[in-house]
Amino acid sequence: MMTACYSFAIVDRQILNLLVEPMKHAFAATDPQIGLLLGPAFTLSYTALGIPGGWCADRFNRRRIVIIAGTIWSLGTLGAAFARSYDALLVTRVIVGASEAFLFSSGMSLIADLFERRRLPLATSIFLLAPYIGGGLSLILGGILLDATIKLPPLAVGPLGAIQGWQMTFAIVGLLSLLPVLGLTFLREPSRTAALEADEQDRRYGFVEGLMYLARRWRFYAMFYFGMAGSSLVLNTVPAWAPTFLIRRFGMSSTDIGLHYGVLVLIFGLSAGITAPLVNAWLARRYPDSTMRTVLIGPAVAVAAALLLMLAGTKWGAIACLALVTFGYSFPLSMAGASLQLATPPRLRGLASSFYFVIVGLIGLGLGPVLVPFVSGTLLHDPHRIGEALAIVAILFSAVALILLSVALRSFRIERDLVRRG
Repeated sequence: MMTACYSFAIVDRQILNLLVEPMKHAFAATDPQIGLLLGPAFTLSYTALGIPGGWCADRFNRRRIVIIAGTIWSLGTLGAAFARSYDALLVTRVIVGASEAFLFSSGMSLIADLFERRRLPLATSIFLLAPYIGGGLSLILGGILLDATIKLPPLAVGPLGAIQGWQMTFAIVGLLSLLPVLGLTFLREPSRTAALEADEQDRRYGFVEGLMYLARRWRFYAMFYFGMAGSSLVLNTVPAWAPTFLIRRFGMSSTDIGLHYGVLVLIFGLSAGITAPLVNAWLARRYPDSTMRTVLIGPAVAVAAALLLMLAGTKWGAIACLALVTFGYSFPLSMAGASLQLATPPRLRGLASSFYFVIVGLIGLGLGPVLVPFVSGTLLHDPHRIGEALAIVAILFSAVALILLSVALRSFRIERDLVRRG
């Protein structure tokens, strides 16, 4: 149920990627303004409430936190259907970002208390299949809905006014997102550290004490956070601009993108999520720090695939390269989540997770979507060279991720062993 909630949160977050052209036409928006919608409008509220979200996850009922937050982000997406201006649409993105800030920390903390240590990598990998599922669904479902609704006449909704055909996509997705949130009402809240059976570890940390704990171990946490931020930047940038690239470069329709690129995103993302735990299980027989070693594979694949994207001259070649990039940026997520949980004391997992997604979100979501129009317009001097700009950003930041995560690997074993000893 948590994976389903997370998946639809990703759909709510990424559904705008297919609606770039209708939004530009309806609100007379520029590419930089669209980049603001795809990135900072969501990210600033998302990251601003990230640390409070982690603080709440360490102290309150996590299931209730997700139910309340999920209801709000679903209504925020639904509200985007009734936006009458660019500014109004901006506000709905802020609402979605603020509410989704409470999901990741609560979800990771909850799962860590439901499963024993040896099953935790598999459990977190299932939860972290959500970005792949959500990313694929946002393209597939969005393409189908947009194709079915874009030519419909405006629909009057009582005192709320009329909504245009393409805006109905927001309304339908917002309502669908409520379903898994309602399903959480049938689940229970687990006791903390019950799976670890280690009462001596179940100590509370004050906020400042928790910050000092993380700061003293900066060699792992800083390198890990910023390394994953580089990978996350690629994860958020490629799906944000790939549909626009395929439309402008090859004249593809939104439906074709959803059914071709969207299906490949789903397949390659899920394949990465399923393969990563299997690779980790193989490496675990040889290396005690196998989860972090597994993480390093993803950025390496992303660099190679993005280099190939620079050379792709056909529609299918570009889609194949984008699918491989998807595999690369998807591969590290599950084992990165498991690594962070294994290296962090139970009562600090919410705080550590909140710093993870604040830093990762601020850089990945906030900077990534804005970089592509900057590179194409300012450095390449041609706004239509979106594909090349996309490849350049993916190559650069995947390489940064690979370097920083390699440094974090050296400190991971020390932190993990410290947690095991209590």
